Amino acid sequence: MSAGVVQCVERYMTNGEWAGAAVVVMRGDAIVLEHYAGEAAPGVSAAPGVVWPLASISKVYAAATIMRLVEMGALTLNTLAGSIFPEFATNERAEVRIRHLLTHTAGMPYESPQMAERLRHQTPLSQLLQEALTAPQLFAPGTQLSYSDYHWLVLAEIARRVTGQEFATLMHDLVLQPMGLTQTVFPIGAATPVAYVRGALAEGTDGSMYNSVYGRSLAHPAFGVAASARDVARFARHFAPGGPRVLCEATVRTMTSDQTAGVPGSYPIISGLGSAPRHAWGIGWALQTASTPALFSELASFQSFGHHGASGCQIIVDPVQDLVLVTLTNTHLNTGMTRWYDRLQAVAACAIVAAHDYTA
Repeated sequence: MSAGVVQCVERYMTNGEWAGAAVVVMRGDAIVLEHYAGEAAPGVSAAPGVVWPLASISKVYAAATIMRLVEMGALTLNTLAGSIFPEFATNERAEVRIRHLLTHTAGMPYESPQMAERLRHQTPLSQLLQEALTAPQLFAPGTQLSYSDYHWLVLAEIARRVTGQEFATLMHDLVLQPMGLTQTVFPIGAATPVAYVRGALAEGTDGSMYNSVYGRSLAHPAFGVAASARDVARFARHFAPGGPRVLCEATVRTMTSDQTAGVPGSYPIISGLGSAPRHAWGIGWALQTASTPALFSELASFQSFGHHGASGCQIIVDPVQDLVLVTLTNTHLNTGMTRWYDRLQAVAACAIVAAHDYTA
């Protein structure tokens, strides 16, 4: 049943392309495939109890936290960011709304061009936020899509000002604890065992993004969550049809449907979409559509949604196939984006086939 997945994962380990991997597939509420291989960290075998840095998949957890606040009436998707965070509302940013920040259409750059240097110097999160406030505006809010970590720094600060609580506390109390995610941590802190990510920014220094004490304690809302493979699958299942619900059904529908109105722009990891790509985005979730075929897998439907993590991770939810697929590895895309993307796509294809074999 899972021979294709095992062979695929082993091939990449034999080639030295990653040290370890975890794959979990659910159909409905059942785990139909679970495979762990290699080392998550030096001397630490990949296993169900290991937490893996999720990198940008963290954004979906952050989005769920913000949407819980929307459900509680603390925010609306059309709330002007500057009405809560006046320092942010300069020039064109006066028109930025919560929905722009959640859908990568607010017009801020991706992150500091000196991010590796910021990490090496163990820059506090508050200073990273201040740098975001002085970054140039790329375009008027809502007119384009441009993927940005800065958006999530602003969202976390807005949530803190609205509630008086730190964003990590909000995520735990509003999302992680109600969903029963006992093997999910934000920030990573002193959690053990935790995977080591080869090729991470500032690797080999005391500021290494996912591997240092500083990096694991940063609580950056765009990349600071770590979780076990099973917990990631359980989280994703909360957004699948018929899955458990902490967020209400209407919120889940909003988060998993297109919220970008067809504006131009694309996800930076995929190319070959023509001269004016248009990438549909939900709230937190990226969407695989006819405009972005095979964003996650050529075997996933155009109703699929998910997210990638630069640390070597991918999560896919396919409502048509009633499937949740989680792949967690420990080689960063900085080591070579094309091979990074190919590896995740290959595992996804093998896993989807195996899931169908299970029910055949």
